[in-house]
Amino acid sequence: MKPAALPSHPLHKARAELSALVERALAGEPQRITRTPREAVVMVSEAEWEGRQAQPGTLAALFLAHAGEDGEAGYAAILPSGS
Repeated sequence: MKPAALPSHPLHKARAELSALVERALAGEPQRITRTPREAVVMVSEAEWEGRQAQPGTLAALFLAHAGEDGEAGYAAILPSGS
């Protein structure tokens, strides 16, 4: 299952709406700000950032988190149970 798409804002518009974007991020709604179609940053609250930094991750966990995207069976289907 794909994560929900983030609200996306071009940088020139985000500058004008920065206060509103900060409020949304603080309310738990990450905001994607793009400079070009391929360059983007995501604004999240400090609490969410610290929570994500505190969680140790592994490459396997990253793969499993994205298993099954784009209609693929995903890594969970090919790993032995207990992995």
